[in-house]
Amino acid sequence: QRIKNAIDYVEENITEKIIKIPLSNAVEIERQIRNINPPVVLWGSDTKSKRLAAMVAAKMNLGLCADCTAIKCEGGETAMYRPALSGSIIAKIKSLTRPAMATVRSKTAIGSRIIVAAGDGVKGKIDEVKRFASDIGAEFCSSRKLVDNGCSKYEEQVGLTGKTVSPDVYIAIGISGAVQHIVGMERSGTVIAINPDKNAPIFEYADYGIAEEF
Repeated sequence: QRIKNAIDYVEENITEKIIKIPLSNAVEIERQIRNINPPVVLWGSDTKSKRLAAMVAAKMNLGLCADCTAIKCEGGETAMYRPALSGSIIAKIKSLTRPAMATVRSKTAIGSRIIVAAGDGVKGKIDEVKRFASDIGAEFCSSRKLVDNGCSKYEEQVGLTGKTVSPDVYIAIGISGAVQHIVGMERSGTVIAINPDKNAPIFEYADYGIAEEF
């Protein structure tokens, strides 16, 4: 849904000209882009798409706007919007190269009703958190620190450089509540935070808070 909204102007004006290029390799994708010569090339926010986008942009000497939340056509020009300054503002970016190229932040598929998200504060209990999520039928997600430490997959990361989610219930365990994470889950319904630090920023966003170890 997020990607569909991001290219709403394309769907309204040139729907019949939308072309999907398979994620094969940088050489083949470059060849197809040069052959098609589109005004805009949009990529997903998964690891493979981001890696290929950077490679193709470098090979074609093009700019690449990362982690866009919206793409609009304004006066015949492509405007790309993305969070900046740790998510405190939304920057409007104009591409000076053609085709304009951007990766678009994704939203969790269809949206799980319950998400259990683990942060650095789980202190080695990530398997226990995953079992808890499984027991209550929830989707498991994580903060960037766990991904950087190799404890979680990028596809599970919520936040500024991860995915945006909006479940009915978001259970944050061991997550401090940095703004980079908040921008990815602030559309959640009920937020339950569990953190041993009673002054953790996450409690400012939580509907219910438990200040103790998980």
